[in-house]
Amino acid sequence: MPSLRLLGPFPPPFGGVALHLVRLMEAFKQRGVQITGLTLGGIPKAFPDIRRLNLFDMFDRSLVHYHTDEGNFKWMILLSLWWRLLRIPYVVTVHSFRHRVEFSSPVVCRRLRRAYNGARTIIAVSNQVNLELQSRIGVNETLITVVNSALPISQWEMNAKMPDGIPQEWTSAPVRVLANAARLVRYEEKDLYGLDIVVHAFREIADPNVRCLIVIGDVIDVSLFDELSALIQDTSNIYLMVGVQEILAPMVSHAHIILRPTRTEGGESLTLSEALELGRWAIGSDAVTRPWGTVLFRNEDPSDLARAVRQCTGAILQKRLPAPYIPNESAADAIIDVVLAASSSDRR
Repeated sequence: MPSLRLLGPFPPPFGGVALHLVRLMEAFKQRGVQITGLTLGGIPKAFPDIRRLNLFDMFDRSLVHYHTDEGNFKWMILLSLWWRLLRIPYVVTVHSFRHRVEFSSPVVCRRLRRAYNGARTIIAVSNQVNLELQSRIGVNETLITVVNSALPISQWEMNAKMPDGIPQEWTSAPVRVLANAARLVRYEEKDLYGLDIVVHAFREIADPNVRCLIVIGDVIDVSLFDELSALIQDTSNIYLMVGVQEILAPMVSHAHIILRPTRTEGGESLTLSEALELGRWAIGSDAVTRPWGTVLFRNEDPSDLARAVRQCTGAILQKRLPAPYIPNESAADAIIDVVLAASSSDRR
């Protein structure tokens, strides 16, 4: 069995890519693969075999499985240049590939295309990401395999405890709604995660049984946070927690409804698949394809989100929750098979 290295932004904070890495690493270990986690982010507490990327790792000849998106395109160019120079094999998983102004530069596109085409294989988390890679920078389509990134919840997450500081008004509410953003950021001048849409929707929901908790990991855009805080001040049924670096699975288990109001994203959403796996109502914008069982609302439409919340609230007050199921049960095995095949290939 080959030795592999998994490189990416391990948690904290606990965003979708970070949790994907933790879950994938646990799946590799369960398959008996010798694997080391190399982090560009945090180091999860009590999770073994993860360390920060260092100079010695740059000379290791074992295969690297790198996780990236459009925001990390400079890292992609620089790291791949080094790997190709030293003939170190690498696999890339691309979690999103949205437009950036830098992609208007032919020089940037050429360098990025060379970086991706130098990989033994590329895993795109959705058909949309696959198409974006080909149309924006001309990645070789024969290198790309599409595999959903929303992996089943890890045992490590299931053993976690609830974070401190959760408002008692939310934990004791008859209907508990949860929305989260790993990083509060703008995309095309708007809140990428759509938390403003949540606030506007809850201004239309007068049911005293319903309480919403918004959990934010890192505030990247301070002005956006100020705007969100001002909106929430006039809303009595929403609570805000900021700087949360703990695992959210225990909070998802305690909630009844999980919201994913993102304006756009790379895949179906790990947040929603996690809710469905734990037997909770999952509500998502129709900006992208969502897992089966998700209650959809029109993207950027607070009134339609309020309608979806009322629909699920009615079921909850009647003691009805969805039956738990794993939306992408075979995804981890599919990814591992692709990576192992690349590790044993003779391609250079």
